[in-house]
Amino acid sequence: MTLPPRPNFPNHPGQPPYPGAVPPMYGAPLPPLPPPKSNAGLIIGIIAGVLVLVAGVCVAGVLAFGAYRHDRAASYAEDQGPLSAATRDDTYAAPTTKAAPTTPAAPPPAPARVGDCIVVDEAGAYLGPGNCNGTQGTYKVLSVDYSRDTCADSQSPYLTESGYRLCLELYLVRTFCYKFPSGPGWVVAASACKAKGTVHVIDIVPGAANGNNCTRDLKWNRWYQFTHPTVVYCVMQY
Repeated sequence: MTLPPRPNFPNHPGQPPYPGAVPPMYGAPLPPLPPPKSNAGLIIGIIAGVLVLVAGVCVAGVLAFGAYRHDRAASYAEDQGPLSAATRDDTYAAPTTKAAPTTPAAPPPAPARVGDCIVVDEAGAYLGPGNCNGTQGTYKVLSVDYSRDTCADSQSPYLTESGYRLCLELYLVRTFCYKFPSGPGWVVAASACKAKGTVHVIDIVPGAANGNNCTRDLKWNRWYQFTHPTVVYCVMQY
């Protein structure tokens, strides 16, 4: 015989009655229900096991991924060869453009060469190249210096032209006529020989101090000494 299910009833501690509950059909009271067993330990153990399992899976995944990256890096290094410093991002520097070296400007052409005779006016202004045969040109060029330093003979005449210093010496020719300055100045060719104030060169005595060594074979009436270089011109003055 199957007994009906035990109903809840008001006098049973800890069990609130449900609607329609009635006292038991049999007179013997039912023994009290045993206290419910706690499942907390089981639940905690299950959770701990799950966490251990998850942690193990994560660690295995990290290790596997690291091994995968290592294998990929090794494979790439084998395919590409060793990286040079020039291709590494941490050593890359933007290329810089170097300024082209500045080339000094070439000096202009020199107005005359060493050994040339030049034409000047009475103030010493450069008038252009001449010649050394007496027809034009009264000074010979000793040096041409673009840096315009001093002449080898610091007392020699010089002029500056086109950025050059031309160091000079007086250069006159026998039988030609010139005009000497009455004071400081420059010797120039005479516009007309035997014109008043001109001289006709009769003799030239290099290194002389006076006219004692001037020629006795030709007529002259005056001598002039110039220095740097030292020379005496024996002349006929008009």
